[in-house]
Amino acid sequence: MIYVDETDPIDENEEPPFQPRNVHVKKTNPTVEYTLGEELGRGKFGVVRLCFEKKSKKKLAAKFIKTISSQDRKDVEREVEIMCALQHPRLLQLYDAFDDGKNQMCLIMEW
Repeated sequence: MIYVDETDPIDENEEPPFQPRNVHVKKTNPTVEYTLGEELGRGKFGVVRLCFEKKSKKKLAAKFIKTISSQDRKDVEREVEIMCALQHPRLLQLYDAFDDGKNQMCLIMEW
C-alpha cells in the first residue's frame, strides 16, 4: 500500500519541475546527456548523485541501481513503468532512464 502524507497542503499554483514525460530506457551511458556531480546518498541497491542535463543545464538526481541479474533489470524496468504511470505533486517524477549494459541502470529524477 502507498501512503501519501496529506498534512502539508499542496499549492495548486505551484508549477511542477517539468512536464510529465513518457520515459523509455535508453541503451547508452547517461554521461552522454548528463554531467554527474557529487554523491548525494548510497544504499543497498545503489548510489544517488547530483546531475545536470547538458542541453538545458537542468538540475536533477541520478539514481544508479545495481542490476546483476536479469530479474534485477526487469525490476528496474517495471519501476520505470510505474513511475511513468504515477503523477502526483508528492511523488518524485522520472525524467530519463538508461541501461549501459554494465550491471547497472540509471534513473534520472527531479531534484
